[in-house]
Amino acid sequence: MQKLCLTDNCYNITKQLAKKLEFLSHVGRYIEDAQKIGDEKAKTTWETIRSDEERHAGMLRDMLIADVKGNKL
Repeated sequence: MQKLCLTDNCYNITKQLAKKLEFLSHVGRYIEDAQKIGDEKAKTTWETIRSDEERHAGMLRDMLIADVKGNKL
């Protein structure tokens, strides 16, 4: 039986996607904290970063799906 192993590229995509998703699971609290103290600049900054990270996570997800479909694991 052949053992499957992730390529370095697939590993990198998976690792970074996990980091993006972990950040996204916490950023709502950062936004709430900024809102609680009335720091509109911090709130807006966190919201912008969240939006960017959501886009980046989507890009990584799409690359991972392409690798899986292309059997590039």
